[in-house]
Amino acid sequence: MKARTFELAAPALALAVIYALATTVGPLSDTTVNDLFVYRTYADLLAAGQRPYLDFGFEYPPLAALPLWLAGLPARDEATYAVSFALLIGAFVLALQWLAAQLAGDRRTGLTVAWLLALTPVLIGASLRTHFDAIPVALALAGLLVLARQRTSIGFALLALGTMTKLFPALLAAAAIVWLVARGEQRAALRGAAIFAAVVVAISLPFAGDGYLDALRFHIDRPVQIESTPATVLFALGGSEVTGTNLRPDRFKSNGLDGGAADTAAAVFAVALALALAAILALAARRPDVRHLVLCGFAALLAFVALGKVFSPQYVIWLAPFAALAWVWRERIVALLTAGAIVLTQLEFPSRYFDLINEREDVIRIVAARNALTLAALLTLAASLARSRRPSSPATSARARP
Repeated sequence: MKARTFELAAPALALAVIYALATTVGPLSDTTVNDLFVYRTYADLLAAGQRPYLDFGFEYPPLAALPLWLAGLPARDEATYAVSFALLIGAFVLALQWLAAQLAGDRRTGLTVAWLLALTPVLIGASLRTHFDAIPVALALAGLLVLARQRTSIGFALLALGTMTKLFPALLAAAAIVWLVARGEQRAALRGAAIFAAVVVAISLPFAGDGYLDALRFHIDRPVQIESTPATVLFALGGSEVTGTNLRPDRFKSNGLDGGAADTAAAVFAVALALALAAILALAARRPDVRHLVLCGFAALLAFVALGKVFSPQYVIWLAPFAALAWVWRERIVALLTAGAIVLTQLEFPSRYFDLINEREDVIRIVAARNALTLAALLTLAASLARSRRPSSPATSARARP
């Protein structure tokens, strides 16, 4: 029996209170570095009738413009925008708590997940309310939940909407396609892939042009980001310089590493990420139950953040609900490693971010430890998924719920 909505009222209230207090008051409320100014700039351009990609450069997928614009409707100044944006994100944080609780399975595990996620603002801090990542996470969880209830078309449509808000839900869609094929549901997999592609194309077409391609090239061309695992290797090797500063300005609105072995490190990690994702997709075919699909999706997200050339602090928002699910599904070591990575992220960002830019050894070690924990979580989860076996009666298990 799944957790009922009224039973989730108490953890939802706790989450709302903790979110309101922890991210605005005290040591967890630091917003020294945040994206709200960029978001508000985009909101002002949208309010003036300008179009992303066509009239101004936009680094996110098209649907990301919608929450940025909505938050700007009641905002007349920077402070008002910060409040309206936090309220909007708070609603999605509550939504992802409810969705993860429903996805957990029975009533007890659902309640446990809800209470664990009530602590999310404490683990992540103010970054939770100054970035829009909770929105695509909620869409991704909604897509997985609908897939769990065997509504394939709607599930892939939701994953496509998430992808058009921030690209990472595409990893979950790929895992879901492989998982459906392995369950013997080839038609559902083809239909879902077609719907996913159709939604992505339909949303992209109005913005087609050089500006849209520039947004893609922006992410391909950007250097290794300063908090990523490749950057940790480059700091250890030496010979690379921090970009995005007054001495080495660039157009990528973040700090990276260039020179030395930077290009080689980026290429090596790109190959490692491709191989890791291919292996995870293969693992998605090993079991037909929804729990296995969700954990494979979690592994794909861990691989993306641990091996990709960008590991922005807000990426840990993607991981939090999956870590809570891993905990109740007895992947305790994975959950603890991920929680440790989230805590270390907050320890570094934003209060010590400028120290990282200045290459202080103690902060580099904090980021290196965070990245090591994320890699350890990935390897631990991948090993667990590799040990899993297809049940002897697939036809029966194919109808299993999470």
